[in-house]
Amino acid sequence: MKRTKAQNNCVTVLNRLAAMCEEDADFAATLADDLQTMLDEIHSQDGFGTEGQSDPRGDFRNGRWSMSKIEPVGKI
Repeated sequence: MKRTKAQNNCVTVLNRLAAMCEEDADFAATLADDLQTMLDEIHSQDGFGTEGQSDPRGDFRNGRWSMSKIEPVGKI
């Protein structure tokens, strides 16, 4: 499947942000706070499914997740 320009741009920027987080703990902490706000907003609008089952922090049917407490890899 061919990705759109928006998909390519999002993936590129997210990869760059991930690399920056690896290099700088302070940047990671700041970004985590901003992500928490953004993800909470998307979640409140059912952007991750009506039960939050597709939230990247974790499946909300299994618990309440945040940027400081994410569901372990392999569980979602």
